[in-house]
Amino acid sequence: MTTYGVTPTGFVRKPLDQILADIEARAAAPDVFGPGVIQTPESPLGQLNGLMASLATTGWEIAEAVYQSLDINQAEGARLDMLGRLRLLARAEEETDASFRADITNAGRANVEITDLARAVRLVAGVTWSQVWINDHGTMDDNGQDAHTLCVAAIGGSDSDLAEVLMAYVVPGIGTHGNTPVQMVIEGYCRTVYLMRPEEVPIGFTIQVKAVPDKFGCSPPSNAQIASVIAGYFAGADRPANGVDMTIALLNRIVSCLFSNVEIVSAAVSRPDLGESYALPYVIAFDQIAGVGVADIILSRV
Repeated sequence: MTTYGVTPTGFVRKPLDQILADIEARAAAPDVFGPGVIQTPESPLGQLNGLMASLATTGWEIAEAVYQSLDINQAEGARLDMLGRLRLLARAEEETDASFRADITNAGRANVEITDLARAVRLVAGVTWSQVWINDHGTMDDNGQDAHTLCVAAIGGSDSDLAEVLMAYVVPGIGTHGNTPVQMVIEGYCRTVYLMRPEEVPIGFTIQVKAVPDKFGCSPPSNAQIASVIAGYFAGADRPANGVDMTIALLNRIVSCLFSNVEIVSAAVSRPDLGESYALPYVIAFDQIAGVGVADIILSRV
C-alpha cells in the first residue's frame, strides 16, 4: 500500500522530517558515500541535505494543493469556478466560495435528476436489481402508482439505506410509493418513506421455437442454450422490471439479442408452485417481478 501520495483514503503529504531522513539514508548507503559520511546540520553535506529536503517539501505541498483543488469541498477561487462549470454554473458577482460551493453540491436541496437517483439506488450496498418509476400526473396511473410520486423498486440492500438515498431526491410536493414503509427522522420531523419491494413470482415457460442456420451456415443453438439465455436474462441486472407482463414479444427480444436465427412462435407460462399453465400475455402485478429457473423452461421445435 502507498504510504504517501494518493492513497485509498485521500492524499497524504510526506513530511519534511521524513524527506530529510530518506535523503540522509540514501547518502549513507554503501553505493553512495557510505555509512561513515558526516551529515550533521552544520556540515556541508548536511546543509545540502536540508536544501534538497526543503525543495522536495515544496513539491509535495504543490501536489497536495493540486489534489485538493479537484475536490469541491476543498477547492477555492478559480479552481472552484472551473468545477462549477462542469455543472453549467457560474459564480455570481462577489459570491463567496462557501455560497458557490453550496450551489454546486446542492447542499440542503433535493436532486431532481432521475438518472442520478437511478444510479444512486444501483450503488446501494447489496442491491442486485432496481428500477425507478415516476408518476408526475394528477391521478393514479395504470400501475396503481399514486399521483405525484416517485417509486423506487429494488431487490437487495437495506430498507434504511435505500430510504436515505430516495429522500435526497424527493422535493416538496412529491411523495413516495411502495409496499414497504420506512420511518426516518429528517430535520427533527418523523417522515415515512415508501419503497417497492417486489415479490418474486416463480414462473416457467413452455415454448415452441423456429430455428434455422444463420446466414453464414452455422447451426442454430440447442434448446439448452436458448433456455439458458432466457433464464440468465431473468436473473440479471437488466431483467424485466416489476409489473412487466410476459409476452411473446418480450421473449423474442430476449432471444434475438444473442440468436438472430431463432424465433419464438408460441409460448405459455407455467406456475411450478401452483401446477398450472396460462396463455400469454401473462399479467405481472406492479408489486411483483417474474423469476424464471432454467429447469422450468421447456422448449420444442416446429
